[in-house]
Amino acid sequence: MKPVFICMKISAILLLTVIIFSCKKEPNPLPDITTGLVVNIPLNGGAYDSISGVTGVGYFVTPIFNRHGETNMAMQFNRNDSSFIDFGDLPLASFPNNIFSICCWYKVPDTATAMTILSKRGVFGPGEYSLDNHFSHNVFNLDNWIADGSTTVYGIDPLKASAPIETGIWQHITFVADGTSLNVYVNGTLQNGSDDHHDNFVSSDTDMHFILGNGGGYGQNYFFNGSIDDIRLYNIALEESVIKYLSEQ
Repeated sequence: MKPVFICMKISAILLLTVIIFSCKKEPNPLPDITTGLVVNIPLNGGAYDSISGVTGVGYFVTPIFNRHGETNMAMQFNRNDSSFIDFGDLPLASFPNNIFSICCWYKVPDTATAMTILSKRGVFGPGEYSLDNHFSHNVFNLDNWIADGSTTVYGIDPLKASAPIETGIWQHITFVADGTSLNVYVNGTLQNGSDDHHDNFVSSDTDMHFILGNGGGYGQNYFFNGSIDDIRLYNIALEESVIKYLSEQ
């Protein structure tokens, strides 16, 4: 009977092992970071948008190391040189349904002057949006307008969805508009302050150029000073889990 008992014992152990491994929790799947992606500019030594196939024209910009210390994998802008990159009219960078997400990495040495990370607007109109710090040099806001620039689509100046700036370090920011409100995340964390959508006002769809490193309100040119990396625009309101994941890459 001993051999039978041993075989039964071995079978029981094997069965228990199978049960344990079958109960192991599967790792969480990676979040979907491609659905809704309409502009993707990694700035890996160049200014190529992988979605439209457009390569921006750079003026006095210099490839530089990114947040991981990899050389030529981000872009340096100098306000004294009036640096910027012009992508022409990127139609997919317009959001006439008022729903979008705008993500990027940046690093600045100071907040001495007003500056713009990206924009889609004409100096004297028409306007769409400008991600800049002209309301308060210590925070970035997403200024946004109807086409003639007479009023905002989200919020009332000065805007409340504000991303505090820390100098000398890389920061990830994401502005999310869901058709009801505009909010901002810094390094994956939702910030206080929200800008409500104005009923019957829609974001414009103009042929103004999509620009990195320059923007501002009517008649203004606020040139960026520092480094920019990984520009991603979506035509959906990203979920917080996706924003958190992008901020950890």
